[in-house]
Amino acid sequence: MSRVRLALVTALVGITALAACSSGSDVPDPASGTKDGNKPGAAPAPKPITKTLTQAQLTQALPGDGEMLPGWSLHGDKDVTDGPYCNGSDNDSTPPGWVRGGDSSYEYNGSTNNMAHVAICLFDSAEHAHTAYTGWKGTETDKEQAPKPSVGDESSLVVNPGASEDTVYGYVRSGRANIRVRIEGGTGDDPSGAQATMAATLKRLQQLQDNKAATVTAPDEQVTATN
Repeated sequence: MSRVRLALVTALVGITALAACSSGSDVPDPASGTKDGNKPGAAPAPKPITKTLTQAQLTQALPGDGEMLPGWSLHGDKDVTDGPYCNGSDNDSTPPGWVRGGDSSYEYNGSTNNMAHVAICLFDSAEHAHTAYTGWKGTETDKEQAPKPSVGDESSLVVNPGASEDTVYGYVRSGRANIRVRIEGGTGDDPSGAQATMAATLKRLQQLQDNKAATVTAPDEQVTATN
């Protein structure tokens, strides 16, 4: 065999070996779900809320009877939220970029002695939603807890804000949407209940954004969190 042909054969063998090594390497496939230490095959992070959801969709995203935490039932009807309700507690103006919102209230075991509340506010941009989220969350950093696992793009649990007792506030921002959960008494002293409600409400928004029915419930999220 001539030296030229021998060199060509050797080069081809080398290329084949390199290709085999590459295909069997441990480098993760970006589409496999392995990123930032997540387990291989893990579900991708939920997409943030980017669409201008309708009022009907915001209403559907609010948990109804049988979709809230055990013991809690819908108190009255789900409401349309006005702009100032989506601002910080000390600000009565409509926040910049506000589009629309909805809220609902719940009573515990048929009594209004303990109440829970869920509100959704939609903005025209993630930046405006972030500003409103910061105003909602307040500045009592000593009472904040980071939800585990985290919820949305930004989230926080605030236990007993102000002078309250047995009350938990939960705040979430996902893209252009903010969610606020307030649970007073009942299961209010357990932050996991507020977190389950936050996560369920966000996932219901994400289902509706994908043109699916809102089916996720707070009990679903409680079960997931304890497994």
